[in-house]
Amino acid sequence: MKQLLASAVVFALTLGAPAAHAKCESVTKGAETLAGDQLVSQYKKVVACDPKVANQVFPTFMRGAGDADTLLALAMVAIDADIWNAVWEMVGKLSSYEARDEVAERIGMACEYNPKVVGFLEGAYFGLRDIDFTQWDDALVACQASDFAAWLQQQVENPPPKLYDDKWNALADALVRRLGPDALTVLATSAVVAAGNGGPFESILMKMETAVAPELGEAMNPADQARLEEALVGMAQQLGAEKARAIADRLANAGSDSKAAELLPTVYPGRAQGGVYWYGAITVEAGDCEGDGKTAIMHTALVGDPGARWIITTAVEGPLRSVKPKLSKCTVDAPWPVLTSPEPFSDKGEMDPWVAGLVNEWTAKGYAVKLKAEKEIRLP
Repeated sequence: MKQLLASAVVFALTLGAPAAHAKCESVTKGAETLAGDQLVSQYKKVVACDPKVANQVFPTFMRGAGDADTLLALAMVAIDADIWNAVWEMVGKLSSYEARDEVAERIGMACEYNPKVVGFLEGAYFGLRDIDFTQWDDALVACQASDFAAWLQQQVENPPPKLYDDKWNALADALVRRLGPDALTVLATSAVVAAGNGGPFESILMKMETAVAPELGEAMNPADQARLEEALVGMAQQLGAEKARAIADRLANAGSDSKAAELLPTVYPGRAQGGVYWYGAITVEAGDCEGDGKTAIMHTALVGDPGARWIITTAVEGPLRSVKPKLSKCTVDAPWPVLTSPEPFSDKGEMDPWVAGLVNEWTAKGYAVKLKAEKEIRLP
């Protein structure tokens, strides 16, 4: 794409840009008339004359770069001379987004043979404004130097103490693009830190899902899904009950109820009694009865679960709705609603106040409520 930049280089320059130092005037003159190798060669002379002047006139030389090869060569000359500020700002001043991506990617690829590019990219993280740094996302992905990979991992594992940070977010996105599912371990570590310092916890959870997301139109790889679940569970077990509950809900909503259930001891420590979690369950036989008006029979049952489920509602629907009806000469609503306590009881005695609360709710709806205790349900 050699001609990509022919009309893409649009720099925010003013006609009154500071003049170059007098001693370098001879090598800065006429830059606009040069192209290709001649332009690069002339810029090297400016660097040799005075690096400060070279930083000042870099945008002028950039205007003469009509192709990506020349633009890259100029950038590498500047980077080698530690003239970074002008190059950092370069990508954001290209009018073509395609050109931005290509140039950033090719500079990132130069990490393979030029270690100074590693320092250049790391320095950009600390030296640039948020919006300018995010323009370098393709370089962050393309730089495959081992020391840069280690630096990137370290930064992602230590998110800033705020809910969103553009620069850190660019690093995390680059990590996901580089590693795919292999990014899960780093992101899990990062999430634990974010949970403790007020950092971007929810954002990291979404990035973990992105790391295993299939290509458009493809099905989720079961092995990647399993890796995500294991990472989430392992991470949640290091967190407090509130964050672990959010992760369990996330797993359950994604269809991984059994994995969510592994977090019951973390979310509800000490609730298991003899290895069993006890819940309340009610099915409501309600309808309009001749002479009695709106009537509701609440069939109540204690439910024991061995910690195999995060949500027990589906498992108890069958047993509860199979109980013997009590209403006759009534038009009964169907199917009977099934309600379960939102979390396991600390002891079975919590069943009574939970039921009393539901009785009050149905009474407020205008029903005459009666209770019918059913036998305990023990789920496998």
